[in-house]
Amino acid sequence: MWLDIWRPGCDTGVLLNSMPPMSLSESDLYPFGRSTSDNKTDPADDGGSHKILLKNPFKFFGRNKSSLFVNNNGLITFDAQLNEYKPKRFPLAENTPLIAPFWADVDVSPEWSKGNVWYRQDQSSSLLRKASEEIREYFISQRNFQANWVFIATWHKVGYYAAVGSGRSKVNTFQTVLVKNEKRSFVIFNYLTIEWTTGSNSLGDPQTGLGGSPAQAGFNAGDQKNFYSIPGAQTDAVINLTRTSNVGIPGKWVFQVDGDSILDIKCSHAVQINIYPKSGSMFGGEEIRISGPCFNSEFNILARIRETNDTFQCTAINDISAACIMPSVFRTGQVTLEINPYGMGWNYSSTYQIENVASLAPKITRLSPDSWVISRNVTLSWNSSLTPSPSLFLDIMAYQYSNDSKPSFVTVRSKSFDLSSPLNSSNIVFTSIVLDGNLLHENMTSLVLRIRTNISAGYSSIWSDVFPVRWPTVKDAANMCQNWMKLSPSLSSDTLSTCPCTLRQALRDTGRYFVDPLCNLQNDKIDTNCLYNKGAAQCFRRSLHGFSTSGETCCYSSSGELLDAREVPHAGGTRSRYHIHAQGEELVPFFSYFQNDLVPFLQCCQYAFNNSLCQRFLKLRPPTTCQAYTPPTPAQAAGDPHLTTLDRKDYTFNGIGDFVLLKDVNSSMVVQVRAVQTRDTAGILQNATVFSALALKTETSDKIEIYKTSDGATDILVNSEIVEIVDATSNFNGVKLERSVGDDESVVNFLIVFENEDLSVSVDVSADLLNVLVMISGERYKGQIRGLLGNFNGDDNDDFITRHNLVLPSDSSMRDLHYKFGMTWEVQGNESLFNRSGTVNNAINYEPIFLEEIRNPELNFSVVLELCGDNKQCQYDYSVTGNEQIAKGTMKFIEKFKEIESDVQKVVRCPFLEVPVNGNRSASGYAVGDNATFWCYEGFQLLQGASFVVCRENGQWSAGSPVCVEKIVEDSPISSLVVYIGSGSGALIGVIVIVIVIMAVLKCRRKPKPEPDPEINGPIFENPIFLESLSSLGQGGAFKIPRPTYVDPNLLDDYFF
Repeated sequence: MWLDIWRPGCDTGVLLNSMPPMSLSESDLYPFGRSTSDNKTDPADDGGSHKILLKNPFKFFGRNKSSLFVNNNGLITFDAQLNEYKPKRFPLAENTPLIAPFWADVDVSPEWSKGNVWYRQDQSSSLLRKASEEIREYFISQRNFQANWVFIATWHKVGYYAAVGSGRSKVNTFQTVLVKNEKRSFVIFNYLTIEWTTGSNSLGDPQTGLGGSPAQAGFNAGDQKNFYSIPGAQTDAVINLTRTSNVGIPGKWVFQVDGDSILDIKCSHAVQINIYPKSGSMFGGEEIRISGPCFNSEFNILARIRETNDTFQCTAINDISAACIMPSVFRTGQVTLEINPYGMGWNYSSTYQIENVASLAPKITRLSPDSWVISRNVTLSWNSSLTPSPSLFLDIMAYQYSNDSKPSFVTVRSKSFDLSSPLNSSNIVFTSIVLDGNLLHENMTSLVLRIRTNISAGYSSIWSDVFPVRWPTVKDAANMCQNWMKLSPSLSSDTLSTCPCTLRQALRDTGRYFVDPLCNLQNDKIDTNCLYNKGAAQCFRRSLHGFSTSGETCCYSSSGELLDAREVPHAGGTRSRYHIHAQGEELVPFFSYFQNDLVPFLQCCQYAFNNSLCQRFLKLRPPTTCQAYTPPTPAQAAGDPHLTTLDRKDYTFNGIGDFVLLKDVNSSMVVQVRAVQTRDTAGILQNATVFSALALKTETSDKIEIYKTSDGATDILVNSEIVEIVDATSNFNGVKLERSVGDDESVVNFLIVFENEDLSVSVDVSADLLNVLVMISGERYKGQIRGLLGNFNGDDNDDFITRHNLVLPSDSSMRDLHYKFGMTWEVQGNESLFNRSGTVNNAINYEPIFLEEIRNPELNFSVVLELCGDNKQCQYDYSVTGNEQIAKGTMKFIEKFKEIESDVQKVVRCPFLEVPVNGNRSASGYAVGDNATFWCYEGFQLLQGASFVVCRENGQWSAGSPVCVEKIVEDSPISSLVVYIGSGSGALIGVIVIVIVIMAVLKCRRKPKPEPDPEINGPIFENPIFLESLSSLGQGGAFKIPRPTYVDPNLLDDYFF
């Protein structure tokens, strides 16, 4: 029989059709009892277990617990045993943290009951797998959860105290499972049978176990404030726990318990939707899970992207979650995802991040990508675990976009196949296809592969990288290159190319440049890595600024030098019309760049094998250079905070509270830090501080907060909501966050990049503190910065500007800097970026210790020297805190900062040297002291400049580049004239030479040939005095001379008037 029932927690106002509520079966419980070597509690009345030391700490209400007690009366308590048999309302007056699956007057004494209370810790692979699967199923944000420990407590067939008559046969069976990984903690309640609610001493009926003060169920934090009670607890309805649920399975309740409050995942019409994952590729085809509203398979569940108005289907998984397959979206960044679960309107919404296709690793691998040429048979592979269905389709898709249509993928060819046969142990599948050119239109230049499977919510798909259409002959490539050149105007010269000169600079300039996802040193084992910049070790791209849609690629050799595309066309970087991230009217992220910049480069400079075409391409997409590059400026705050300002001034500040680390004068960019008192190794507070949290945002970005928690973990908040940072890179609105782990895994680094602001902040989080490094790129903030990191203007004499614009002398004592400068930058209440309040210990009595005032007679300074060497900051931290880890961490961070300072020092590089026409050159490099040698081909000779030049410290070569001209036959001045004119030299000197030669010829016709001047050795045009006099004529810029009557009036307008 079907029943219409209301599920507790699913307050939708909609009746959900369901089967009659059934309790769990015993097989649904986690294994327990003698067969699993469980322990039993002491069966004494109101008794329980001894103190159980946990193999892994369990985080409960934000605090790690290292031990617990299993109490017979339906409780698990931390910190202390609780023998209370009467259930109480939460929060308790006692400071007792507890978990109560069914707190009542349980009786397991042998004379009254045959029940037992069993418990054990378990880390077996089968139990961890079962627990992990449960958490992943119910918490959509935990799709990657891997349990590392479980604790199982089972109250099996337990009766109630003082039962009589038929009450002696009434028993309850329920179970509590604690589940955790390195960061998150969960509790599962399984209720198999609940036949009584109240013991006799709680005024329950001895015959029925009902009435009186029924059982409590839920959680108590032990702080007299925070708690959670399951709906129906301490009422007669608690007997229905086998029929109710917050996960849609009668008898099962699941909670996340590691946070400051209990997270209940019940569905409700009053909540916002949760989405996991929170981001995905532009390609689409990825499944997302949605929770929040109560779902039912009988309703048509729809989703919509508000910004693009793309609507797509979703499918109910259970009462609390639904699944949708994302469509292709031709934009990036945050979009609004709306849900219509009941056909009653778009009443639920959340944000979703669309990622650029270049930033995500392809899930289909193109093998030997250089051989992917039209009409050839090519091979691809993928992991079959990504395509669980055996019946699949492989699609060759072409990207298309024109002014009169929306961007789209067009299926060029499809191939079906079946994977029902057994695979190899690695699950890697290989297949081949032919790239049939007959199926392609002329305007199809970009292809991608898709493997899809049909499911009810749409196509679940995986994709390859985007790759160019490459026709089989060089003539095809040359034609495509030339056709593109006819339609492509030159780039604007408004933006000057400013690549870093060295790889070291590029790696450090994180606020302005990011690693090119198409050429990344860390991906050197991937076939497609640097495929489009062959010979480069690594490339970078300039960050996108709102005022420009153009881009620049900077590529570096294995020796770390910037590569010039004029010298190494296959490897060097160029300017591009479109940035890889540019989007807007008629602009599609990545694809606009790929079709208008990258594909033409490949056709002109790789596939056509024509250097002349490539050089013409480089006139339209100029090579990137570094002559105008200005390195970034670093600053830091480390240890017991030792700060180095942006103008390189060192000082120490030990305030307690929240402070402005830096801000611009308009407060459109703000970075704040929280300083707390530090403790020594014995846990005693010291008169010194460390940073425990950081918050930052800009006018156009999301707010980021980083907290070091009391248990040594790290919490990340975005716009005041905690987020799980799973991927190495996470993109938010206007800000990017990168996460990495140090070599010893004791330090986690977070790099926060505000691309539009030329600003990056690197945070090292250890068990004790936060160390902060700020990098400001360019000149835009010169004279605009205030806060603890000083006045950024290149002059350290006025770094210490107070909030009230008073300037302290640069040689002020640490005491004066503390009270008269640093404390003025304490955050005012209305300007705080911190969502969590700080805990201030002993602030009233706190008096910092200043560097010049350290007096510690008990300290053995030889120990300090052995630990720190001559590092003053390390010496100070160890002297003040006695904490070796803090001191060593400070020293390591200071050394890292000095290395960064060295890496970003300005370097001198001389400009590119053109290869002379009819000649060649060799260059050892472009750094100071490097040299270049020029020579001409046979029958030509050097004119102007020098054959050997050296790069000088001023960034200029020691002489100009020479010109190769045909050697002069002295007895044939007319032929010499023809040779000079035919050489086509565009240089001013060449024109003057033409005029001189013409005049000499005319004079020769009128007069006898004069005798050679004995003081001039050799031909006049090889004489160094003559050549030097010619080179001096060009000083001061170009000029014109009167046009002789015998010079064609249609020629050489740049030189004659």
